[in-house]
Amino acid sequence: MQRPHHPDDEARRLQLLHELAILDSEPEEGFDALTRLAAEVTGCTIALVTLVDAERQWFKSRLGISLSETGRDISFCGHTVLQDAPLVIPDTALDPRFTDNPLVTEGRIRFYAGVPLVVEPGISALGTLCVAGTEPRPEGLSKLQLLQLGTLAELVSERLRSRLVIRRLRESERTRNRQSQLLEAIKRASGIGFVLLDQAGCIVELNDKVASILELEAEQLKGANPVELTLPSARAEVQTLIAASLEQGLRVDGDWPLLGQDGALRIAGVNAERLWLDDQPYLFCVVTDKTQERLEETLRDTQAHTLREVTLENSLNEILSSIGEAIVYHRPGARVLISHRRGECLNVEYVSHPGLDDLPAPRVDGMDALCLAADDGRVPGAGRFAGWRFPLPSEDGLRLLGDLWVLVEQTMPPSAGEAAFLEGLAQVAGFAIERKDQWEALRERAEYDALTGLANRTLLNQQLAQALATAAEQGQQVALLFIDLDDFKIINDSHGHHAGDKVLTCLAERMSETLRKTDTIARLGGDEFVVVLPEMTSDLAERVARKLLAVLCQPISWEDLLLPVSMSIGLILSLPGERDEQALIQRADEAMYRAKQAGKKQVVHLGVG
Repeated sequence: MQRPHHPDDEARRLQLLHELAILDSEPEEGFDALTRLAAEVTGCTIALVTLVDAERQWFKSRLGISLSETGRDISFCGHTVLQDAPLVIPDTALDPRFTDNPLVTEGRIRFYAGVPLVVEPGISALGTLCVAGTEPRPEGLSKLQLLQLGTLAELVSERLRSRLVIRRLRESERTRNRQSQLLEAIKRASGIGFVLLDQAGCIVELNDKVASILELEAEQLKGANPVELTLPSARAEVQTLIAASLEQGLRVDGDWPLLGQDGALRIAGVNAERLWLDDQPYLFCVVTDKTQERLEETLRDTQAHTLREVTLENSLNEILSSIGEAIVYHRPGARVLISHRRGECLNVEYVSHPGLDDLPAPRVDGMDALCLAADDGRVPGAGRFAGWRFPLPSEDGLRLLGDLWVLVEQTMPPSAGEAAFLEGLAQVAGFAIERKDQWEALRERAEYDALTGLANRTLLNQQLAQALATAAEQGQQVALLFIDLDDFKIINDSHGHHAGDKVLTCLAERMSETLRKTDTIARLGGDEFVVVLPEMTSDLAERVARKLLAVLCQPISWEDLLLPVSMSIGLILSLPGERDEQALIQRADEAMYRAKQAGKKQVVHLGVG
């Protein structure tokens, strides 16, 4: 066993320890509360606030052990006060310094972790906040546990400093009460936020770290009720937790949604416990800023959701809605508009609020994010909201697919963290829109004729099958026109294929302009077209066919020429309950050939039988 040696400044260290007048004093709830927290955060059964005297170590606070002190020569903490960093011993039986230590051989201590308690700079530690266990712990403590233990040790040190200052002030007749000293110690702490609530739930004291979460000055928050700073939807729950903590001593550990001065959501991680100061209950809260962590988590969740929805080919509006909801959650009151560019067209693809429904999509070029004032004419609903514009880039970053607009009441730009969050969501929206555009292009190539833009044979079969099924269910008839251009080969041979293409595209335009939007027009290939006319009678179908013939047979302008056009049209109607689309097309084809045999440029209505 290796006995701990004395630090070089042992005399000064003992003088400071005795000046505290704390040895052999009664237990105090403040130290006991921190001891309990130390055991809880590390998962250890033993936790101690130890003060190392000349020949002994004495426990100001103890949990899980009946001893009130041990000799310094067998102490673990005697080794800890010799160093500046925490001492962690995963298995004391394997450490040569403690192998034959009676605390080890008797099975009382097999794991140990201690943090030195430094009260005054330049003087060695007076003791430790330590935790221990009766079983080895090969993994030791995690980084988070070690950080939490260090934080609690700093609070113990602050309590010791407060005691020391009080004694010194009393000696100089400048006495302050213990509560003030504790609060001053809290305010001096750096790196961690602290706030103290009184029995009414109002802020008594806090440090700048807490105030910075809300982007306010600490003095502005003193006396405020934190419930009023909470996200409205969470206020009732927070009020209940504060009351339970103050009245019943309930310890609280969780996330607290707050609203910053700029109207954006702030997430504070809070660990709160009741403390008794001057016989009054207070709520002591350790606070950390988790806003950026939550923004990054939301962005990851939205990315995963979008990838899943895109893979399943679900509605683009549903995908964009999840993006808009994420933005509105983190910035309550904001309104979101997402536009979509297709060539020269710019359309509104999604709005988060009905009041944006009738607004035109604002056109802003360039790939730079912008923060525009309310009076900037480029902002949707100019004059009402300031606008943050984030471009939606293509995956290669070369094309602008649209814009993400966040409309807010204040003109200040978003924070760096929120701007990164919104830029990430804009990239997600761009990914979803680009994939949707790609699938639409693939679908058009698969279902539409490349030259005329009309339906191809595949889409014709689908639409005709659907029309026949509907007609059969509702007792209606479907008319089918089979149209063939007379002597089309002469146009190609005389004027070239460009002239032939011009004729075909012109005929497609004329048919689209003449027929109903509910009718299906398809090009089968070459100079053959088929038209599906749902909900038709025989007389009406014949009138439509003859009107179409008159429109289609008008000459077509090509360069300096007028090209004559002649069409032969076959007309047939479906039989009651008929569902065989191929049979219907064959009958219409036969009717068209009879029109050609009869002299061309006419309609032949082929009836049944």
